[in-house]
Amino acid sequence: MHKYLLTIFLIAQAIPAHTAWEQVDAAVKKGEAHFFDSDTMRREGHSFRVWVLSNYDEERVGGYRSVKTFYEFDCLQRKARSQTMLLYPDVMAQGEVIGAHHEESKEWFSFSSSSVFGRILQIVCVN
Repeated sequence: MHKYLLTIFLIAQAIPAHTAWEQVDAAVKKGEAHFFDSDTMRREGHSFRVWVLSNYDEERVGGYRSVKTFYEFDCLQRKARSQTMLLYPDVMAQGEVIGAHHEESKEWFSFSSSSVFGRILQIVCVN
């Protein structure tokens, strides 16, 4: 029951009325753009959770052109893990969800300071 309530909560958070996506200006691959939504950010001590949107110029295997992922970041350890991933057929998470993964990852991953994740961490953990 708890897992279903969490899923409903996360999906509701994924569809805010007026999302203000902030572009992350990190060195990324050509044909990609990445954003985060500070309006959905939830801070708890030295960690925070936030939606990240990745757009792709060309359709990816699976028929999607954007992915919206709810990540948890640890400011002290400089690590992240995904909690929910939603796939969309159009850029900027437009259209109906065509795929989803709602299982919280138990594994944290590291990333470089110059990555999209590193840039988000720099913006959010300083404030």
